[in-house]
Amino acid sequence: MYPTPEQLAADETTPPNKLRILAYESVELARLVATNPSAEPDLLGELASSEDKVTREGVAKNPNTPTDVLLKLAGDFPQQFFSNPVLSLLMLENPNLATDISYWSLLKLLKQDDAPEWFLACAAMHANSLVLEAVAKHKHASEQVLVQLAIKSRYDPELGLCIAQRKDVSQTVLEKLAQHGAGSVRLHLATYPKIPVRVLEILVENPEPNWNLRVAIETSIAKNPNTPLNVLQALIKVPYTKVKNAIAKRSDLTKHLIIELAMDYRVHTMNFLPQNPHIPSSWLEEMAEHPNERVRQMVARHPNTPAHLLVLAANNLELRQFVAENPNTPASTLQELAMDSRGDIQAAVARNANTPGYVLDILGSTPFHDLLLARHPNTSSSTLQKVLWRLALDERLSVRKYVAQHNQAPVSILTQWAKSSPELRPWIASNFRTPSRILEELAKDTSKDVRYGVAKNINTPPHILKKLAEDWRLEVRQAVAQNPQTPGDILEILIKDWHLRSFIAQNPNTPATALEQLTQFFRYDWYIVQHPNSPPQLRQRLLEEFSTSVVETERLFVARHADTPVEILEHLAEDEDPVVSKSAKRSLRKRGERG
Repeated sequence: MYPTPEQLAADETTPPNKLRILAYESVELARLVATNPSAEPDLLGELASSEDKVTREGVAKNPNTPTDVLLKLAGDFPQQFFSNPVLSLLMLENPNLATDISYWSLLKLLKQDDAPEWFLACAAMHANSLVLEAVAKHKHASEQVLVQLAIKSRYDPELGLCIAQRKDVSQTVLEKLAQHGAGSVRLHLATYPKIPVRVLEILVENPEPNWNLRVAIETSIAKNPNTPLNVLQALIKVPYTKVKNAIAKRSDLTKHLIIELAMDYRVHTMNFLPQNPHIPSSWLEEMAEHPNERVRQMVARHPNTPAHLLVLAANNLELRQFVAENPNTPASTLQELAMDSRGDIQAAVARNANTPGYVLDILGSTPFHDLLLARHPNTSSSTLQKVLWRLALDERLSVRKYVAQHNQAPVSILTQWAKSSPELRPWIASNFRTPSRILEELAKDTSKDVRYGVAKNINTPPHILKKLAEDWRLEVRQAVAQNPQTPGDILEILIKDWHLRSFIAQNPNTPATALEQLTQFFRYDWYIVQHPNSPPQLRQRLLEEFSTSVVETERLFVARHADTPVEILEHLAEDEDPVVSKSAKRSLRKRGERG
């Protein structure tokens, strides 16, 4: 009995010339010939161009397929390529085989979960950065391959980040990244809270050549909660203020490190340690007797220092200024320091946020610290008025500007300046203490800056705002449209000006009728739906429109809105965007809990 054509096509003993004839008789026979190891390489090369996918797949599995043909088919049939028994032999002959595969085919192969380790090691020698990143992301990439890539990543930060962000990355690989990685990768390592200590040590031992990156890396190390004390000790010696500041604010500082920092000139000048609330008062009591002056001054500054120590320190000329700055200093001691003959000590008392009003009254008897007193929240009304009058006589324009916009500026000063000092009118116009009659005069000023100040002043009367709504300068009309005291009828008139519509839509005083008018125009629905004066029916209509928007943020807004109907929330619960869907389901649960 003679074998069938199918049996001949699959039989490895069938002569090659017979297999060629069978391959062209039908598609079914070609598929069988394609998998036959006895098929000649030339025939397999021809079958690799077949329109039949199954035939090409068979060629990709055939160990007799020519190397160039096999590499061309690799991208289309990655699983068959990896299962081809000849592949391991090809790798022995040519360790750089991956470099001979086309770029797109190689990327497809590297996306296969079953890509063998030896192939990943071969691909790791490729020159293309995207190929190397694909290898770095592959779950089967060995530690040896990752180490090789880490060394290569000096000028390829994306590659380094791909390695550093792996969940299974080993300490050995991280150490190589710390030594050879790009600056941005080393910065990433420095900020990672669970980074091994040895990696942090390598980062400090191998400083970044780029100055900005070095400061950023060392600052991140100083902030990292996993940084050991020996690394902090090394970082204290670097001459960078940001690094020292980060160390000074740590909660785990030892007494020795605190003392060393306190003696540092930069730390002392920038007042870093007193901003650390974690230094215990018992340690500060011990340091109060330290022989170094800067250490004692730090103690005098620190808010955790006990009050009785501050009272004693106030008797020391070297410490008095620092005691005057301390918010924990008793009021009686501040009163004593306020009468000191040294101006720097008096200024420190005036800057202290806890200085009581009666102590500030003492300082207000002289004009030396008027600006500090004018800014202090505890300055009494009588002292403040006296100080502002003195500042009003100052020759410096910047000081008079400060008085003109002060929320306690004497009305008589504002009235006088409005007539005699045109350079101060813009600040007088915007001051809510300025009388209405003065605002009415300033509204006629030739300077747009003055009219703008009147237009944005919340105490400007409606009839003045109505006049300014017709001003020829756009910025003045915009200020009227923004003013929360502008009457609704004026805002309705201003809607005709398209330059002002967005301001009107955001004005809390805009009436419902004006908001209805704004819906006729494009771009304002987002403001209208959030406006407190929007009619319920209008808001419901806009919420319904937003629920079908192509913009995710608009659908998310609807999903989180308290007035969204249940049926819309149920629709959004099936939204393709997971954030929108989750928010809608959460809103539905809250509605259900409320009953």
